[in-house]
Amino acid sequence: IAMLTISLLLCAVVAMNGATGAKGEEEGVVAAENRNQCPTGWFQFGSRCFMFVETARSWPLAERHCVSLGANLASVHSSAEYQFLQAIAGCKTGGSSTPWIGGFDAVQDRLWFWSDGSEFDYQNWKKGEPNNSGGREPCLVINWEGKYGWNDINCGNRFPSVCSKRICEIQKN
Repeated sequence: IAMLTISLLLCAVVAMNGATGAKGEEEGVVAAENRNQCPTGWFQFGSRCFMFVETARSWPLAERHCVSLGANLASVHSSAEYQFLQAIAGCKTGGSSTPWIGGFDAVQDRLWFWSDGSEFDYQNWKKGEPNNSGGREPCLVINWEGKYGWNDINCGNRFPSVCSKRICEIQKN
């Protein structure tokens, strides 16, 4: 129920932003764009901003695109954060997206890292994954086959992606 509520609230905010060109006015809604800390088109969760990128790219090109925006492919550190990413991707695509996020095990098989350098401290693999089926699969997608789990896959496949960047608060003296 909580996931459905978050999804509906986020979809409403995205729809309002697209229809009016303005930011949502809801206070206290975790999924609402935060006009003070995230750029337009980015959504705040905790201390980071996230953006769904619809253009299908390979994992390396998706990461390069995120870096060009001052970000990385998204890392995930909790179930709530993962549900938030699913909601962002679902609102933009009607729930049918399988985007890249920043997980990779290209350095050493089955030793997973996040491209932003943060600790790989949360996992939500689909049953039987990661499995390197069909050869080496060092990159990570979410919502595999319409399900909610993660899948390791060849990095050359083309998918949309989710970028994230930390919110930097400027200290005033």
